Amino acid sequence: MEFSRSLESDSSIETASISSGLDANRPVWKNNPFLFILSGNFISVFGDCFSGVALSLWVLQTTGSAKQMAAVLICHTAISVLFGSVAGTVADRIDRRKLMLAADLFRGSIACTLAFSLFYLDSSFGVMIVLVALSAFSSLFQAPAFHASIGQLVGKERIGQATSAVYLMDNVARISGLALAGVAIASFGGFWAMIFNSATFFMSAVCVVAAGAFPSFSRERREKSTFLKDLVGGFSYIRRDRLTRSIVILNPLLILFVMSSLMLIQVIAVKEWKAGPVAFGLLEMCIPLGYMIGAGLIMAFGSKLGHRGWWIFSGLLTLGPVFYLISIVPYAHTALPFILLCGMLFAFCTMMIQIILRSEVQTDMQGRIYGTLGAITGVAPSLGLVASSALADHVGAKFMLGAQGVTLFLIALVAVTFLKTIRTYN
Repeated sequence: MEFSRSLESDSSIETASISSGLDANRPVWKNNPFLFILSGNFISVFGDCFSGVALSLWVLQTTGSAKQMAAVLICHTAISVLFGSVAGTVADRIDRRKLMLAADLFRGSIACTLAFSLFYLDSSFGVMIVLVALSAFSSLFQAPAFHASIGQLVGKERIGQATSAVYLMDNVARISGLALAGVAIASFGGFWAMIFNSATFFMSAVCVVAAGAFPSFSRERREKSTFLKDLVGGFSYIRRDRLTRSIVILNPLLILFVMSSLMLIQVIAVKEWKAGPVAFGLLEMCIPLGYMIGAGLIMAFGSKLGHRGWWIFSGLLTLGPVFYLISIVPYAHTALPFILLCGMLFAFCTMMIQIILRSEVQTDMQGRIYGTLGAITGVAPSLGLVASSALADHVGAKFMLGAQGVTLFLIALVAVTFLKTIRTYN
């Protein structure tokens, strides 16, 4: 990577200081700092599901307006787009452990304030939006700090295993959290669901403290650069580094098509396949189950999985035809193995992308890359869902899913041809 090589002399101090704090031969399940921050992330993601369901129910029950619900989603998206790169730059300039700790403590305080405001003080919708915006803003700082710390803590040889563990645990947390949130809210109410979420953020902060100090960068270099210069430097890195630029282009496109296709499958299940509750539940389970199987395979093989670029494109080239096949099958049970396969292919595509980023982007630049990528990826699924749902109402969900499968396959062919830096990556 041309730009990376041009910065090698500048980053020698940082590389030395990071490497000195790592044991690359230590398995991730014996790496206590990594396990602590992984546990903290699992706890906070699990608890956030409770607050998300409780908040959605409060909006719909209080206002009865789909527009108000959309306003909450738009608020999250706008915060991500406007401040994602800023948060990533902050994560590259200060101690990432302290930033994660501050974000967890702030999110915990906001969740507690939100619970009392909505259920005891009868606050207005406007107050709720402000608190939600503050929570979303603080989450922006936690995410790049967390993801950019993985390589610091596990070493380059263990990035594949660590990345698989992160996404595997994230999916387990979301699935179990969403499954239990409804039961908990029905039993104890929305107020206690949000209080529980607040407690999980504080528990996550305890895990971050228990992780101990992270390997740090040279303070001398950080003091030489201004915040604005670092912010611009992040965009410049993406523009000049072909591998990073290719990933920033490919990842949002992948998320856009997969998320909108999954939504169309849900519509087809209800309108075309006439799936009952059991069949619909099995369909919903297949994607996360397939994703976890893919994550488990990547974790098991670790660094033995070479030619990672081809793993990405093999998955990408296969996803389109699989979506097309789902669009033409007549029954829900026939679609189950194909949907399971989609989850596995999606896991290989997304996780290999993350492994490449953590392996090749210099550590003191990763916060900015993850912040910018998160901002773009945050808005991409929303655009895809809006466009797909609008077109599906006119041409039918099955036709739309088939068209998206063909389009994704054509995009994959173009990507294989022009994104050589990913294709040839080993």
